[in-house]
Amino acid sequence: MSSALVPASEEGPEDLEPPFSPTLVEEMLRQLDKTIRSHLLYLNNHNNPSYTKAVEQLRATLLRLWQETDRVTLLVSEVALLWCGQPVFEEPTKASDSLPWMLFKDGLRELTLQPGFEERELIDFLVIIPRVRRTQANQDDLLTLLWEAEFTSLQYRYVEVSDDTGAELQTSPNPGRWPMGSGARADDPKNAILEARAAVGGGEGAESAGGTDDARRAGIVRMEDFDSTLYFLDAAEVEYLRQETVREYATDLRRGVLDSLLDIFEFQIDPLVRAEVVSDLEALMLHLLSAGQFANVAYLLREATVTLERARDVQPATRQRLGSLSVRLSEPVALSQLLEAMDVAPTLPSSTELNELFSQLQPTALSTIFAWLPRTQNPGLRPLLEGAAGRIAESATGELVKLISDPSAEVALEAIRRCGAMRAAAGVPAMARVLEHGERDLRMAALTSLGDIGSAGALQAMERALQDGDRDVRVTVARALTARQHRPALAKVEAVVKGKELREADRTERLAFFELYGTLCGDAGIPFLDGLLNAKGGLFTRKEDPELRACAAVALGRVGSAAARESLQRADGDKEVIVRNAVSRALRGGTQ
Repeated sequence: MSSALVPASEEGPEDLEPPFSPTLVEEMLRQLDKTIRSHLLYLNNHNNPSYTKAVEQLRATLLRLWQETDRVTLLVSEVALLWCGQPVFEEPTKASDSLPWMLFKDGLRELTLQPGFEERELIDFLVIIPRVRRTQANQDDLLTLLWEAEFTSLQYRYVEVSDDTGAELQTSPNPGRWPMGSGARADDPKNAILEARAAVGGGEGAESAGGTDDARRAGIVRMEDFDSTLYFLDAAEVEYLRQETVREYATDLRRGVLDSLLDIFEFQIDPLVRAEVVSDLEALMLHLLSAGQFANVAYLLREATVTLERARDVQPATRQRLGSLSVRLSEPVALSQLLEAMDVAPTLPSSTELNELFSQLQPTALSTIFAWLPRTQNPGLRPLLEGAAGRIAESATGELVKLISDPSAEVALEAIRRCGAMRAAAGVPAMARVLEHGERDLRMAALTSLGDIGSAGALQAMERALQDGDRDVRVTVARALTARQHRPALAKVEAVVKGKELREADRTERLAFFELYGTLCGDAGIPFLDGLLNAKGGLFTRKEDPELRACAAVALGRVGSAAARESLQRADGDKEVIVRNAVSRALRGGTQ
């Protein structure tokens, strides 16, 4: 290794007079050494206040230095760094943590810093130096790491350390970009072209004077030389390459990884290999979920089922682990966390991706989705949950019916509504139990759904609610049975309209039951209704209440026969306005 730092023919920085006091350079180098040590101390925690303070102090010293000069060139010896022939940083021994020795032993002989180094390149330099201190025999040396970093504000000159004799200094790469040596910057590229032309042909007129052949012989490459050759690409080929590049960059590598793991699971029968693959797939699924890659999660769940069908000699425990991926995702805790994350997300994945994911959920996910439907605040998420709930409910009616008896009122209410929308007769027994023991809101929803189903069993279950303790429930039942014209309920309805309780009810309930009675009774009920409408008060009797008589008129209008019209005509012109109006509408075919 040569101890000479600069060839004898060159004037080095040691021959220059210091343009300003070396104190600033010394301070900068001391702070640089301190910051390097701090970087090494806090290697895994660069947010440490001590480290960040050291970096900021180093930047401050560099900025003060740039106020005096536009570059600092340092010569590197075994135990010192020299500036303008004066030692500005010394270490007494060639220790492994000595900054001069660390630079010198890898061949660095000259180091030049310029304004701008204090920004990003300073951090890169701080990363490289600790790596050199900890480097092993088979790792890259300092020069390689500097070359890879492609510095622009840091320049260096070096010798080949493998040489045992004196060797010329080599500059860092890309001298056209980085000024080296004495500091002269590279020429403009246009000047370099003109110089090359002058060297081979005698100036700009060389081409016309036969210089073109000389330039080609000199190795100057021109695109026009290849424009019409056999191997030059035409427009179609260039477009093909462009499209293939776009396609390659658009390819989802995650799906390729999933395919590879599933193929290994299928063809490698070693239980340990398969267990490791399942562990990797479980970890990948969590990663994909957190990254919002729902389409890939759906793909994994779908392909895992196919792979289990094709793979042979799969141990039961491994089969259960891989096959239960969708089951674990459908569990309340996991699915609730996923839906909560979606609900607060500023943007949702596409509906296609979410539908693919929800299509892989198990029927057990239905209760969690039902619970989230009334709570979600994201307007884009709700229709997706509605669609997912509909698909799962249609494919798992048994799970839907079971949820009618769920302890959660929100879940039970949504299950009842879904049964009605699907007209699922399988849910009738469960809704009949709700009519007997459920809360008011659940009973009302059950009546609506039973009316939508409209089967004999559904209507029979509704009959039992004619004597429900809640007025709104009784009115809803009466109107639903009226719409369905459920004649088997006549006996119960007749008992209600002839009982004392209805006389004490409000007008709406009275009217609902009399409309139902008139719809079901036919001519057989005319004597009772006529007696209410046209009864004459005597000395010891009084006429019925006008509202009750008006309800009787409405019922007769529902009967609609000739005998019913005759009874109505006898009451036409009654002195009670409410009765007279009800009779008039009944004769015209209307209702109260």
